[in-house]
Amino acid sequence: MRNFLTAVYVLSITAIANVNANHMLDTVEGLQLAKQYDQSRTDINVADYWVSEKLDGIRARWNGTELLTRNGNKIFAPTWFTANWPETTIDGELWIGRGEFERTASIVLSTMTNIELHSVANASSSTVSSADTIAAANSLSAKRWAKVRFMAFDMPMMGEPFGRRLNRLNSLSKSTPNPTFAVIPQFKLTSIASLDEKLEQVTQEGGEGLMLHHEQALYTSGRSDMLLKVKRFEDAEGKVLALLPGKGRFKGMMGSLLVETREGIQFKLGTGFSENERQSPPAIGSWVTFKYYGLTKNGKPKFASYLRTRPQTDLPN
Repeated sequence: MRNFLTAVYVLSITAIANVNANHMLDTVEGLQLAKQYDQSRTDINVADYWVSEKLDGIRARWNGTELLTRNGNKIFAPTWFTANWPETTIDGELWIGRGEFERTASIVLSTMTNIELHSVANASSSTVSSADTIAAANSLSAKRWAKVRFMAFDMPMMGEPFGRRLNRLNSLSKSTPNPTFAVIPQFKLTSIASLDEKLEQVTQEGGEGLMLHHEQALYTSGRSDMLLKVKRFEDAEGKVLALLPGKGRFKGMMGSLLVETREGIQFKLGTGFSENERQSPPAIGSWVTFKYYGLTKNGKPKFASYLRTRPQTDLPN
């Protein structure tokens, strides 16, 4: 009897330990978002942070079986694109290259796969066979997605500091036999001066900026002081309220947008547009990303300039 009770006790302790261990590896609901790095701060020890380039792609989460946007909408990636990926939850950026945001968005946020499958289902009533339709769909999908990569940067795991999560990511990358899955290179710097130097280099090469992720940071939902984006400028989103007519050389085209920030601040956004964008401007009700350099005393962005139109499915909640 004593041996039986001892065995039960040991099994109970083991079960509790396993539950606790599994709980530590539970997935955090929601996405972690970065805060803007304040260059006036003096309490940051750069050596405590992992540094990486900030990629201008589409934020995505791999849940072990499919890709989702930041709002939880399915991304219709080809089967071959995610073949043999790890069966765990990973945050990353779908990315083609610097300055390719619009092209990336047009590919990865498309629901073309659904349309193609629908056409396959109806192929029997046309002169094209199902096999030919499938082959054509796969070929088109392959061409569109050929240069896209999923650049992993974190795992939303409870109780694990970022340094350990990064080690797990790098191990997963080495064991994943698919070149579409990669980890954003992370490196260490030793001082604010070296951070400024690296930021200047990345910016000059066409990059958007840098990310700082504290090595001891736990994954948390929402904005985190332990995850910082470092840029030469700040950026934000605004909703288009009206299209204002152009004058002079912009006569007959859009001159500026009347936009409203999430904080309710309205202002005119009139620079940063190409001629094509002025002829076919963002629609009223859409959201645009703009860069700026600080705020006026009334809270309006200084020297605001248009960057891009945000796809509806890629907007943060």
